[in-house]
Amino acid sequence: MEGHEVSVWCVSDGRTGIERQTLAVAYALSERVPTRIKLLRLQPTGFQVSLPPSLWLMPKSALPAEQAARLQAPWPDVWIANGRRSIPYSLRMRKWSAGQSLVVQLQDPRISPKRFDLVAPPQHDGVKGDNVISTLGAPVWYTKKQIETALSQIPEPRHLGKRKVMVILGGTSKRHQLSLARAHAIVAELQRLAHQDVHLLITTSRRTPKSAEDLFRAFAFTSGADFFANEKRDGPNPYLAWLAQADAALVTEDSTNMMTDVAFFGIPIHLIKMEGGDSKFDRLHTAFIERGAARWFNGSLTHWTYEPIRDAMAIAEAIQANLNPITR
Repeated sequence: MEGHEVSVWCVSDGRTGIERQTLAVAYALSERVPTRIKLLRLQPTGFQVSLPPSLWLMPKSALPAEQAARLQAPWPDVWIANGRRSIPYSLRMRKWSAGQSLVVQLQDPRISPKRFDLVAPPQHDGVKGDNVISTLGAPVWYTKKQIETALSQIPEPRHLGKRKVMVILGGTSKRHQLSLARAHAIVAELQRLAHQDVHLLITTSRRTPKSAEDLFRAFAFTSGADFFANEKRDGPNPYLAWLAQADAALVTEDSTNMMTDVAFFGIPIHLIKMEGGDSKFDRLHTAFIERGAARWFNGSLTHWTYEPIRDAMAIAEAIQANLNPITR
């Protein structure tokens, strides 16, 4: 029906990285059909949390009262969920909505994809099925308005004529470590780049150890690089604006989100080795390299081109194709 606004619920436990993937797909869908987006944060507690999702007999009872109250009709046209604790609610949505809600689960739900309408896991997870849309990494989408707003909120670019190289630093996780010794080694590599025709835009993450953050901050101050760690100390977050301006990027190997953010803009990704790792991340890195998006950083910058990777749109296209005819 022309002019129909598709209602979309973006469902997660509220963790930033998990929630933003649902929003990325919703924003991509909004490029194709009129949408009305609602955030739904579900944070269940109690004994059911330790059970497999299919064994949650009373999933609403596990929610705080204010969250349970939001989980009621009118149900959405599209339910986009992400994260393990969203799965019990995704499993029941088709029943609650009498089949009117299209249920989309991001990442690998670790149960049969047939329990959902669409499933969108990273390809390195190896999930197969007729309703599976494999992505290179995490779905990412930035609207033109978001990019323009981000660019308007930071100062005019400095060092005109120099290549802008964004440096995105992760940190310690279950699989990777950023020791102070490794941080010093990365700084030494950045120091060599800073003496070239390059302007560095350096940002850390919430997982970056404080000692490493302090080291990178001091390096940025002495080398003339731009640096951002947090808004309280460094002002408005320039992350998106830097992505929109960068000619190349150095990215630590520990974050799917960081790699896919860069790949959205088609920026050459130079992967920085960290300590640790596992086979799952090895497959992720291989997938990015085979796609032509990434290469391992060897101390020097290389220029190449590839088609921007925008898997969120592939998911949005599948959602549109599977919508009830009245909402297409």
